[in-house]
Amino acid sequence: DAAWPTIAPALPLFLTGPNPKLQTVCDALFRFLEFTGRWDELVSLSRQAEAKAVAAGDYNNAGWRAYHAGRIHYLRQQADEVLACAGRAAAHSQKAQAGARERAFSIRLRGMGHQIRQDYPAAVAAYRESLALYRTLGAESQDVAMGLNSLADAELGSGDFTAAERDYREALRMARAVGHAEGVAVYTGRLSELMLDTKNWSMAEALAREALPLSENLGRKELIAANNRRLAQALVRQGKPVKGLPYAQRAVEIFAQLGAPRLVAAKVILKESQS
Repeated sequence: DAAWPTIAPALPLFLTGPNPKLQTVCDALFRFLEFTGRWDELVSLSRQAEAKAVAAGDYNNAGWRAYHAGRIHYLRQQADEVLACAGRAAAHSQKAQAGARERAFSIRLRGMGHQIRQDYPAAVAAYRESLALYRTLGAESQDVAMGLNSLADAELGSGDFTAAERDYREALRMARAVGHAEGVAVYTGRLSELMLDTKNWSMAEALAREALPLSENLGRKELIAANNRRLAQALVRQGKPVKGLPYAQRAVEIFAQLGAPRLVAAKVILKESQS
């Protein structure tokens, strides 16, 4: 964060320089840009680096740049853009004769696009296809846990709460087993979301309280905001709006900074906290 004003002016030099160095920079910056909410910069860098990779015949990296841009479009709930990125990522992977992992990521991204459109059968099918590919590389891994979480998201959206809880809990167990801190934070928060949907307010509160410091330790702004909103909602539903107010305010503040669609839901909880 502190060094970013110095680093940012160098990016045009990398964009006009050799492709391998540019792709290394993109790999190094991806999580930083996503976590800190520099989403416009990440999409712009990824798109330009994707074009440069294609021009260099580097289709493997072109696929990853398309995926990274698609991730941000997913966070912004832009279905058409997500599906377009997924299509490009799949095409690049095919040209690169990429392995199972690269193919799985592009298929999972397609599932994200279907999920935004609330086409849950298509999302579930894509997520299961990607999960099967991840599992060919190992029975337990960060990727398998992530695939289970995505599948559970679609199951939750479709109202299959039993399947969603099963897969969220398995994703969380696996993330803990392989020592994936980000996964533990994400999947704990998603379990809290499930409890909100099933009106288990006390359990939703407990899980959100567990997930919030984990997400703060990661420094992932979107995740911090989501867990603040979950905690605020759980408290409001239990008749504790005053206790929920600071969490609702924090969620609105961060989502507004990010320009994230979840701001709308956070504002609803903030209003309820203030009444």
